[in-house]
Amino acid sequence: MSKLKQKIIPILVSLLLLLTGGTVSFAEEFDVSAPVAILIDLETGQVLYEKNADQKWSPASTTKIITALTALEMAPLDMEMKASRHAINSIPADYGIAGIRPGEIRTFQDLLNFVLIISANEASNVIAENLVPSGNIDDFVDLMNKKAEELGLKNSHFTNTYGLDEENHYTTARDLAIASREAMKYPIFRQIVALTEVPLPDTNLRKKDGWDKWHIESTNKLLKSRSDYYDRVTGIKTGYTGKAGRCLVFSAVNNEGLELIGVILGAETNDILFAEAKKLLEYGYMNYKVQTLASSGEFYGRYEVADAVDNILVELQTLGTVKHLLPVSPERLQAEVTVKEVLNTPFAAPVEKGQVMGYKTWFYKGEEIGSVQLIAMNDIEKTIHAQIRDKIAELIENKTIRTIAIITGILILALIILRIILKGASRRRNYYRRHYRF
Repeated sequence: MSKLKQKIIPILVSLLLLLTGGTVSFAEEFDVSAPVAILIDLETGQVLYEKNADQKWSPASTTKIITALTALEMAPLDMEMKASRHAINSIPADYGIAGIRPGEIRTFQDLLNFVLIISANEASNVIAENLVPSGNIDDFVDLMNKKAEELGLKNSHFTNTYGLDEENHYTTARDLAIASREAMKYPIFRQIVALTEVPLPDTNLRKKDGWDKWHIESTNKLLKSRSDYYDRVTGIKTGYTGKAGRCLVFSAVNNEGLELIGVILGAETNDILFAEAKKLLEYGYMNYKVQTLASSGEFYGRYEVADAVDNILVELQTLGTVKHLLPVSPERLQAEVTVKEVLNTPFAAPVEKGQVMGYKTWFYKGEEIGSVQLIAMNDIEKTIHAQIRDKIAELIENKTIRTIAIITGILILALIILRIILKGASRRRNYYRRHYRF
């Protein structure tokens, strides 16, 4: 029998792997080969996976996320911008350009398309020169660093607009994820980074068919990926230099509306980069789901109430909703999600329907993730006996009434004493009248 089990179990496991596409769940075992990575929930910033996420790294063209984010707050999309010779010629020969010509005029949105879709380095410089009064790119870079500080990017510093490898030009996977969350709030940014091909515009120097079309497709090949675990890839930006390696900031959304942002820095090849980006997204969608822990109207329990008429019990229900992105693994849920319940006991009548009787709070890995009120479902009246008792107690506790009672008591006592004195005096007079007549 034991030999039969040894033969059957491997067969069953193999069948299970085939049926599930080769991955049951790799929550604990999953890893990427790249040295730096992170995966977060776009809405909340909750971290689902990280590997050396705070290690400083040369960002290459992922720098352009900060460039675009800084610029979007400074100008309308239809603002016309003129390319200078310096903005173009300052790009090193081995860094990619779109072929913008000196003196060429394009709108801000056209330039953003070139920056974010095909990673045109000179387009970043053109934007920078046109958005600062001095026309000095370094002044725009100062604004990029101020924006990074505003966003709380603790381990980032920039010295150029497009990702040139320089000693003081660095960021981290975590900082790029934070910046991308902010950038994706802009509809135009979100729209552009989802495009697979750059729109070619007419300019003052050429028609749209006059552009060199060898490089019009997005550098983000993940945009065309397909998966059983997410509906579509929504962005965001690639990057590469010899120092940085292959880099990608990416995002996707599933059919439940859950959008994740990932960052991979330093992959060895593009094939590895895009494959691991897909795996990282699938890891997130396979192992995490927005779960409802509580909803309004859920029955909580029945409890005794002191001084209740007919000893009626109060029934409690929840008021509020708690939802959070949590592991799908029951074992992890049990280990990482805790609950704290607080009831305002002992309960005493009267109780009004809707009255808050306590709270229930959930924690994930020690951090509070939501709370609901526990409210009464029914009215409960206080007994007549209890009302009289409490009224007497209330009167006793009332300082004004207590003072009046004391004064009244003193007056009554004084009257009694006076009466006794007067009565005594009356008796003596009567005594003298009877015994001392003439």
